Amino acid sequence: MFHYIEFLIALPLLVTCYQLYFFSVNSKGVELQGRCQKLGIAFMTMGIVALVFKTVVFVVSGFILMMLGFRLLAKGLDRLEKNIFIDRHEGDK
Repeated sequence: MFHYIEFLIALPLLVTCYQLYFFSVNSKGVELQGRCQKLGIAFMTMGIVALVFKTVVFVVSGFILMMLGFRLLAKGLDRLEKNIFIDRHEGDK
């Protein structure tokens, strides 16, 4: 019975976080970087806290939040102007 209540708590939380994820990813430019980094840190923190409860429902939701957090952090670290390639050598022109 208690797992049912945990599931009812975790499911709306995950749906809300998923909507926030897509809102942040669909931004452009500097807003994309700022929103993705801030929300990625928040998702990672919530995911780690969810792992502390040690129940199946919260552990699975914690892993999902951590995966979304990693994706948001990676998206937030992406370069804005991709016309400059760092790994290009002088002889490659």
